[in-house]
Amino acid sequence: MDRKIAMATIRGISVMESVEIAHQCEFTGVEIQTDYLPEQERECDAVFERIRQYGMEVNLHAPSGDINISAANRGIREESVVQVKQVIDLAKKYSVRNVTFHPGRLSSMREDREQKWRVLLGSVKNIIDYATQQEVYISIENMENRVKELVKDITDLNRFVQVSNGSPYFGVTLDVSHFATNGIASPDLRKLELPVRNVHISQCADKKPHLSLDIPKGEVQLEEVVKGLKKDNYQGLYVIEVKSIKEASILRKNKEELTRVLGAEIYPAIELTFSDT
Repeated sequence: MDRKIAMATIRGISVMESVEIAHQCEFTGVEIQTDYLPEQERECDAVFERIRQYGMEVNLHAPSGDINISAANRGIREESVVQVKQVIDLAKKYSVRNVTFHPGRLSSMREDREQKWRVLLGSVKNIIDYATQQEVYISIENMENRVKELVKDITDLNRFVQVSNGSPYFGVTLDVSHFATNGIASPDLRKLELPVRNVHISQCADKKPHLSLDIPKGEVQLEEVVKGLKKDNYQGLYVIEVKSIKEASILRKNKEELTRVLGAEIYPAIELTFSDT
């Protein structure tokens, strides 16, 4: 099975620039953080047209920083759900492979976690029902070890089965670096009750996520993760998360190791010479 390696868009530069870098690095696809898409429809159309020209696959990542689908404030919670639905509409318009969204979190440490879970499950059910109606694949992501997060491990992800109603359009996005911050070097996918739609890969050290894959003594057991996904015949993208243009250029140095682990040729033969902007 060929591995499908994508690159997440790099924050701090335009989405179009990220697409160009992903193409130069010979990635199979790109995952777009939709917060940073152009607001003008014509410019947005141009981004997806360029992706099609390059023959790349594309995933979308719904806004995450300023929204909370389980917020205590009802207006913020409802608007957060609306924004995820808007990304589902965008995915339908541009024939996108998958939409990843973040679960809700506590608004205050004084909140009751089980009560907050009930609110979260209601919001997720709303989103699943809409995605199913629109026939768009969506996936909820496991989060890193932060005090207000609710969804951190396989057991947490499995709680969404009760609101999925068996929808074939709902699954999970596995973030291996987030798992590692919770002391999980390689999640036991045999216990996962939902299909894997998307995978985010980066390294973790000292419980700090989203580090370059070439760091020494990384806590993510990437090879074991890939073996588990291969057993489940995973067909989605492996999305490498990078934080800067410089880091994207360093990826070429990981060519031999990543080719061995992921089983795909993802780097160009020429030297990349990007500089941060």
